[in-house]
Amino acid sequence: MAGSLSIDGLISGMDTTEVINQLMELERIPITQLEARKAGYNQKISLWQQANTRLLALLTSAENLTSLSTFQGKKVEVSNPDILSATASSSAVSGSYQLRVEQLAYAHQMVTASGYADYDTATFGEGTITLQVGEEALVEIAIDSSNNTLEGIKNAINQADVGVQASIVKVSGGYKLLLASETTGEAGTISITPNLTGGEATLSAFDTIQPAQNARVVLGSGGSPLVYESSSNVIDDFLPGVTLNLKAESTEAVNLQVDRDLAGVKSAIMDLVQRYNDFSQFVKDNTFYDADTNTGGALLGDTTLSRIMSGINDRLFSQVSSSSEAYDSLVALGISVDRYGQILVDEGKLDEALESNLQAVEEIFRGDAGVAVALREHLDFVTDPREGTLKDTQDLYQNLIKDIDKRIATLEERLVKQEERLRRQFTAMESTLSLFQTQATWLSQQIASLSSFNYYQGK
Repeated sequence: MAGSLSIDGLISGMDTTEVINQLMELERIPITQLEARKAGYNQKISLWQQANTRLLALLTSAENLTSLSTFQGKKVEVSNPDILSATASSSAVSGSYQLRVEQLAYAHQMVTASGYADYDTATFGEGTITLQVGEEALVEIAIDSSNNTLEGIKNAINQADVGVQASIVKVSGGYKLLLASETTGEAGTISITPNLTGGEATLSAFDTIQPAQNARVVLGSGGSPLVYESSSNVIDDFLPGVTLNLKAESTEAVNLQVDRDLAGVKSAIMDLVQRYNDFSQFVKDNTFYDADTNTGGALLGDTTLSRIMSGINDRLFSQVSSSSEAYDSLVALGISVDRYGQILVDEGKLDEALESNLQAVEEIFRGDAGVAVALREHLDFVTDPREGTLKDTQDLYQNLIKDIDKRIATLEERLVKQEERLRRQFTAMESTLSLFQTQATWLSQQIASLSSFNYYQGK
């Protein structure tokens, strides 16, 4: 005990500190056992958190397979992606489309007709500059002695936030003011009217260096093709469910093919398989028992994990109602569980089912009694953060740990008192031995004196 008087073998010659330490180690055995039990519970909590992570991933996959968009997804292939690219939503109509990008959308750009020797000292007049973009409201920008240089006018336009970006460019004739619309197409046409008087220089008229131009796409190659114009090069309201991204003008027709995204459906199914196998392997790794080595997984004997796994299997591999007698379960799609608890997929059989009867595959997963629907409901309950099975299990171990902490704290207090008591007892023993030693010395001296007296008397 820190601060206690050292009593090591003053009289007895014993290493009393070592004796006390050994006795205290024996007294600490119950605490050591409790700490080992606590470490085991903490390990279980960590493993249950890992189980929760895997089950949430499996739940996400199940939810994806209950979504209509997963089975109605569309894919787009474009014959020349340098001219345009495209994406499609589930509302897109399958088919082949011939498109030609006749022109791209460009933002209006204007520059002062005159160049100026400098941009920050020569002054223009004072007054206003009126700007308008397309059909937007007119905006008047005040110009006075604080901002009537070319630099000042540029900053005033940018600060007005009217949808026009102003900059100064250096050319062979000096400096010019460049205006660029922030809106592509004809809707972004810039109108500017300077109303400035006085000053050393006059703000000249503006020349258009890039006209405001709409994008134009032609659909079809017959005598009456459809022509669509847009102020943007991203067009999402021409072909239903298809978003076009125009990249280059071309006389070449681009073929755009919209089809069912069977690869996307298969990917969602394979993701579910992977998430299932991850969890199944986790269960196996933590609940095994090896009779040869008499060892087992950290969650061996915890039936909760096994019940969850059993519930997942019951829901995934049950028969379901389907519009096709040939497809009424995952097994019919080539999906089964091997003897190691891992799902195996016959991809050829799955591809055939997707190609020949996508509706039946959809019903297996997201029908009224679909396996993904049932699995989602089961996992929603298991992983519920407030009252789910995993939450209850982790709370149980947390409460056990709290109880152990209280017991350890009580035992630690007792050990402190026990150590103090041992030290007092050993101190008392050394004091008693010291007294006995003093008395023995005195007695020896008395006996020696008596012997000397008798010796002289005899002479």
